[in-house]
Amino acid sequence: MSDTSLFILTGASRGLGAALAQALMQPGRRLICVARGDNAELRAQAAAAGVTLDWHQVDLSDAHAAEAWMTKTLAPLPAFANVTLVLNAGAVEPIGTIDTLRADTLLPHLQLNLTGPMALTAALLRGTSDWNAQRRVLAISSGAARRPIAGWAAYCTGKAGLDMFVRAINADGDASVRAVALAPGVIDTDMQRTIRGADFAGVQRFRDLHAHGELVSPQDAAARIAAYLVRPDFGATELDDLRNIA
Repeated sequence: MSDTSLFILTGASRGLGAALAQALMQPGRRLICVARGDNAELRAQAAAAGVTLDWHQVDLSDAHAAEAWMTKTLAPLPAFANVTLVLNAGAVEPIGTIDTLRADTLLPHLQLNLTGPMALTAALLRGTSDWNAQRRVLAISSGAARRPIAGWAAYCTGKAGLDMFVRAINADGDASVRAVALAPGVIDTDMQRTIRGADFAGVQRFRDLHAHGELVSPQDAAARIAAYLVRPDFGATELDDLRNIA
């Protein structure tokens, strides 16, 4: 059976991204994963499941490199009936008050969290414009996009921009494209470990969530996101939250 659906997943090497890659491995799907690092275990799992998985290592904090990678990757592919881009790659650092921000860390952060995803999406839409495909874009957002958190100026700003970018995609009015920014909740990943070790005003809340066992496992979140991606009403709610979905 030939593959009819293409899934492209960023930040796939660990955490939520790795769990999403596992959850998306189904017959009839081709999976393209991109991250800075490798994950040989995921590649082996895909081979065992009979799923075509292409793995690419790219520094997504360089928006030019991200755009060039997407263009080059799509060029030789056959047309798929369904194309889904999951913008998962991201980072929370730098963490600190506004006066601690520096351009040398701020600019790569915003390229990874905002301008890179914008460039990737634009390149995807260009590269699939003649495929006659239904195209979906899911941006992994955050509650920090929708309410400010002291010490997280860079992360809040980037994720808020990503939310607005999703709305702008839909505002373009292309019936073949639907986009959602989805906040997944507080997930037990390396990012949460970084947050708990940082020094900012609200850090104790995150330490308490971990101490009380209130973090969601990457596998549980990924299973729900994978199901969300194929819902017939995908795109009905532009800015969504996994915690509000039955």
